[in-house]
Amino acid sequence: MPKKIDEDRLIAAAAEVFAERGFEGAGVAEIARRAGVTTGAIYSRYTGKSELLLEALDLSFVAHLEAILSPSDGATPTDILSRLGSQLLNKHGGYDALFLEAIVSSRRDPELSEMLSRRLEDEGMRFAKLIEEAKSDGHFDQTIDTTAIVTFIQAVSLGFTIFRSLNTSMPDSDEWQVVIDRVISSALPTMTGVK
Repeated sequence: MPKKIDEDRLIAAAAEVFAERGFEGAGVAEIARRAGVTTGAIYSRYTGKSELLLEALDLSFVAHLEAILSPSDGATPTDILSRLGSQLLNKHGGYDALFLEAIVSSRRDPELSEMLSRRLEDEGMRFAKLIEEAKSDGHFDQTIDTTAIVTFIQAVSLGFTIFRSLNTSMPDSDEWQVVIDRVISSALPTMTGVK
């Protein structure tokens, strides 16, 4: 009977190899060796390096994003967006390097490009759902285009991924929160008839 693959160990090994060697230099054989599995076992589960890289991205970031986007603590959509904005200053483990590697490599790898585009679209749909909830609850100005807001969120997030990767000096967290709160408050519905 074939040995069951420890998915977390496999993806952790993939993330390690991608971080060390980049997408182009990473080999499935080396990932398999570090994870203690065969290349056949990897190919029976994954289509190749592109899928492994995206799984490594998911492992290092999705749990973090889930914790922020989960409204289980009674937070309003605007509270969640504020948390998301404040988290931009924090390093996200190996995610930043892996994400930038995926972007650069996707220019040369159509399969990776398509997979990464789908992941970003999925993330965008989650943000859009959050924005639409905020609009329907009266927390956001309904006249502001949801796609434009989502694009802004993703563009700022990508910019911070680059800044964090380059160890760019970051603003004080309290001062950054003031900026985030001001941006969010500018999207609040205007009160007509109030003096």
